[in-house]
Amino acid sequence: MLKKSLSFLLLFLGITFALTAQNSEEKAVQAVVEQLFTGMQKHDSTMIRATFHPTARMQSIGINRKTNVMALTTEENIDGFVKQIGSLPANVQIEERVLSYEIRIDGNMATAWTPYELYVNGKRQHCGVDAFQFYKTENGWKIIALADTRRKCE
Repeated sequence: MLKKSLSFLLLFLGITFALTAQNSEEKAVQAVVEQLFTGMQKHDSTMIRATFHPTARMQSIGINRKTNVMALTTEENIDGFVKQIGSLPANVQIEERVLSYEIRIDGNMATAWTPYELYVNGKRQHCGVDAFQFYKTENGWKIIALADTRRKCE
């Protein structure tokens, strides 16, 4: 009986440890997303750039104005994105509100699926989903790819 209780206790502690480790990694991934959006709000190019791996790619999927069909509308490198946000006039306030997080982790790779609403100067511009891919470096989690959808909010 003691042996069975001890085995159960060790199994329980192992599961608890694994869940705690996973939760702390999920929080670390979420913190990178939050840092990105805080950097965007502040127009802080240094804060934004720190969230990305140097080789990261960005793509957007939205309504093609010519065909009115969802299509890959833009592909941008990180330098262009960082420069664009960093050079916004001070009177342009952007806020990306994340509605929820779905984070999955396997070793040094993670994904985050984050439905969002984008506001410019307090007015909702569009809605969609950000699909992040992360790589865990010696300096923490870095975004290696970001794809988003953009559509009119319902």
